[in-house]
Amino acid sequence: MNLSCLFHPTMRRAGTWRLLAVGAAGATIALFIAACASVTSRPTPSATPFVRLAELRIDGARSKDFDAATATHVAAAIRLEPGILAFHTVAEKTDPTRIRVFEMYQDEAAYRTHLQSPHFQAFLAATRSMVTERRLFDVVAVHIGSKKALPSSPVVRVADLEILPARLDAYRAAVTEEIDDSIRLEPGVAAIYAVSLQDAPQQLRFFEIYADDAAYRQHIASAHFRKYVDTTKDMITGRRLLETESSRLHIKP
Repeated sequence: MNLSCLFHPTMRRAGTWRLLAVGAAGATIALFIAACASVTSRPTPSATPFVRLAELRIDGARSKDFDAATATHVAAAIRLEPGILAFHTVAEKTDPTRIRVFEMYQDEAAYRTHLQSPHFQAFLAATRSMVTERRLFDVVAVHIGSKKALPSSPVVRVADLEILPARLDAYRAAVTEEIDDSIRLEPGVAAIYAVSLQDAPQQLRFFEIYADDAAYRQHIASAHFRKYVDTTKDMITGRRLLETESSRLHIKP
């Protein structure tokens, strides 16, 4: 499922997003996430596209309603808003009520336009009682690689990494090289997005799209990925890898 803008500027305090438990009456859900400071294999329409990331928990009994509202909203947003670059939303395979969302806008103005759109306002009204928890993040793009189109039946992998602060520059260089090589050399790699939390740059989030599971397996066996693993093994202090399902993915050509 793919949603848009589950956070709103009025929820932001001193540049930091807080974990919020939201009840039926208090859940003003706006889902945005946008991304992409440097795009490999696809020219960026703006020098500084707007980047956001969210982790949500939804009411399991309302998941079909939430998915339907999301599908309607995203279809309208992609069709009507030229400033939207991509909407990506997936559920964790082991717990489908936990949702990861990654969205891209051409710039912050495009995001603000989105928040005021009739389809977004309708989405807010329809889903106000369905989100029970959300974590909203300001993020900074480390490196983002993307082809021009998505595969027909994509597989998405999500990873959370923690890097030694003293090795951040070296890690960024290594992961940038690995992402560039993956997009350039592997037909089955559709996109790899790497971002860091603005207030904790040592914490990275990855959102990776593959043509299928075989393409993912080929990727982790590739020479450039093995080089990345060897280069960064002493830089990474923690990792969490997630399989996903129920993906709704949209990239504008």
